[in-house]
Amino acid sequence: MVNSPKQKSSKVALLTGATSTLGHEIAHLLINEGYLVRALIRDDPNNINIIKEIPAGVIPYTVDITIPNDKHKTELINACTGVDFVFHAAAAVYRENNSFDTIMDVNVVGTENLLTAIVEANPQKKDVHFIFASSMGVYGHKSNNSVLTEESQVNPDTPYGKSKYIAEQVIKSFTDVHKNIHYTIFRMGTLYGKGYEKPSFYKVFMMIKSGKMRYIGNELNHLTLLNVMDAANAFVISAKTEKSHNKIYIITDGVAHTQKELFTLAAKYMNVAAPNGTISSIVAKVFGRSKINKDEMDFLMSNRVVSIKKVSSELGFVPKAKIEVEGVAMIKSCIN
Repeated sequence: MVNSPKQKSSKVALLTGATSTLGHEIAHLLINEGYLVRALIRDDPNNINIIKEIPAGVIPYTVDITIPNDKHKTELINACTGVDFVFHAAAAVYRENNSFDTIMDVNVVGTENLLTAIVEANPQKKDVHFIFASSMGVYGHKSNNSVLTEESQVNPDTPYGKSKYIAEQVIKSFTDVHKNIHYTIFRMGTLYGKGYEKPSFYKVFMMIKSGKMRYIGNELNHLTLLNVMDAANAFVISAKTEKSHNKIYIITDGVAHTQKELFTLAAKYMNVAAPNGTISSIVAKVFGRSKINKDEMDFLMSNRVVSIKKVSSELGFVPKAKIEVEGVAMIKSCIN
């Protein structure tokens, strides 16, 4: 049963990445809470396919946050006028699809452009809460067996991880100067759930089903995951309390999954044998690229154990999704 939206709030929320799965979920939650929701989209809102991707009730603004011309700058300022919250979930990801320059332009310059527009659209300096989707990638893919916390040293080892860390510094710099802007930064685990089946998870599931998958490197390495519904919930929770102001939080499902456990779970559901044997990371990188791209390989070879104590104690964040339920639902969606 779908909950009825609450009475309309006077609060205005601006959302980037609204056509992504995470953006969809944030938008639905905000609408249900009664917020007036605006969304930045890169495509023409008159395009029927894009309209279908935007949750009902969301007001679209056609803006490329890299600001290719003055028209986009003006529209961005219009979108930012009167906002109380900005949920910045848009990003350029995967190196296989985007160049280094594109990743930096969207994730760093785009974030700076968005913050600049907030300042220019807000001459009265009303309080604005800027909530940012960062990544566990700021720590790199290896934690050297230590439990990662918000105070752990960062060590981004990919263009995406570096871009997210630089964007975090841009946000902090703006809020240092403009005291009316408050940030919350979420360093998220790898998202999974409905809408994330393809391409990455699907490829792994099909390789397990066909018996072609092998454990990559150490089968007991730990992979950080976060269900998209839990991620969206954390974003909206943070908007409800000043405790989240100017804070960084790690958010995952709180479970130290191993590669072996996840592959075995997938194999069990598909009623096939679990992968048998391992393949070295070097061999996997050389011969596995036709099936799994570099970003996917980096994730499968990563090894990070994290703590979500801070976000749980300060914001009351409790992950509800279970890999045995929502993860299995993804497998079912892929193989049927």
